[in-house]
Amino acid sequence: MKKLLVIAVILLSGCTTIHFDKNATIDTNSITVEKWHHNVIGALIEVSDPVNLEKECGSQEWSSVKTELTFINGLVSGLVNFVAPVWYPKTVEISCN
Repeated sequence: MKKLLVIAVILLSGCTTIHFDKNATIDTNSITVEKWHHNVIGALIEVSDPVNLEKECGSQEWSSVKTELTFINGLVSGLVNFVAPVWYPKTVEISCN
């Protein structure tokens, strides 16, 4: 039964990525900040504050923002949501030039 559950979790999990690019070219010397963003109750309620690009990049300009449901995010939320669908984290990556 446990093997079937593990297989079901792996097969039913998926990864998504959304990119917001300010410039067509991305600088390889850019500073990248990565953090988790948290949603609850079927991902309908946002618990984390919205990403503040001025705060994250400081005096630099943002060049790219990527929101991603990674394998680790899916694995952790799958373990937590096994009891009840409560928590849905995503990884946000901000690149500043």
